[in-house]
Amino acid sequence: MDEEAKRELTVNGFQFGSKEDVELAEQELSTVKYIEGRIQNRGSDTIMSVYKGAIERKMFRTPVGYAYMHDLQKKMAAMGVRREDIPGVPLYQIYNNNLSEEVTQRRTITIPKRKKKSAIIRMNRTLIMVNIILILLIIALFVINIKGSTPTVLNYKYAIENEYASWEQELKERENAVREKERELNIVNNE
Repeated sequence: MDEEAKRELTVNGFQFGSKEDVELAEQELSTVKYIEGRIQNRGSDTIMSVYKGAIERKMFRTPVGYAYMHDLQKKMAAMGVRREDIPGVPLYQIYNNNLSEEVTQRRTITIPKRKKKSAIIRMNRTLIMVNIILILLIIALFVINIKGSTPTVLNYKYAIENEYASWEQELKERENAVREKERELNIVNNE
């Protein structure tokens, strides 16, 4: 590896093996600079809460971030915080090739990521099936509405108008029948 390639793979004094690791380290370096700007001249409580928050969020995964976390430990110790009260920096890598039972167990913990994907896929399939069923129900409701004889909100006005029209027709027919009977019986209408 030539000197220029080494310089391209170096971030904050750490030489990395790939460009992806360099990008991650550069992101962490910008995070470090942002945090430093925010906690400058702050008390040990603030620094401790930032430190614990970084641990909880697993914010740092490269030596750049680990070095910063170690610097925060030193800063808090210099401010009077007892070393026992400062949590250690968790490392999310395995450095020993001889795998003990504990390390093997830790490795098996990372496997559920695949299960999460399949759970998300199952959930998405379930949601798709529910949506299809709901769409079919909506279509069925429209078909029932169109083919049904009972008035609904959509055709209520027309159903009432048709009903009044039929009543009016029936009333005229009865009226005509009564008048015809009156003529047959020679009854004079006093109107």
